[in-house]
Amino acid sequence: MEEQKKIEVDVKMTFEDMYRFNLYHTYHSSQGILSVVLAIMIALIAVLTWGEKDVVYHVLYLFFAVVLVLYVPLNLRAKAKRQFQASEALGEAIHYTFDENGITTRLGEQQVTMPWKQLYKIVSTGRMVLLYGGRIRANVIPRNQLGDNYQALYELAKSHMDAYRFKMK
Repeated sequence: MEEQKKIEVDVKMTFEDMYRFNLYHTYHSSQGILSVVLAIMIALIAVLTWGEKDVVYHVLYLFFAVVLVLYVPLNLRAKAKRQFQASEALGEAIHYTFDENGITTRLGEQQVTMPWKQLYKIVSTGRMVLLYGGRIRANVIPRNQLGDNYQALYELAKSHMDAYRFKMK
């Protein structure tokens, strides 16, 4: 009889984890991509028209390019701070259990199990694993809190998910 794989981990989100998730999610969406493209286009206009217009226009173009580049991360930092302060649950440890049945999350007395087939997708980055329950809602697990369980989670998720929904490296 084959032994059932089971991974358990306690995760406590930090402000930085929330901020990294917001950055990842935004810059992998049309809003983030558009802000970068617009900033590059405005900077190119400033450089390509140098000398044809008054210096004030070039300074304004470059100013707006810098504002576009800085606005999104600064806004996301403020948003993460508000989210973290508004939710007591974000500061509490969430217990995750990954097994053949799916992913069980427990916070205090509340417990929910999501079967693997209902998980929208699973993504890993250099610093986190994202468990998407839908297009925009995700549970964030910092990789440093997974410890040695990353490879086991990788193998378990890969065996239960369709390839197009499995985005772990």
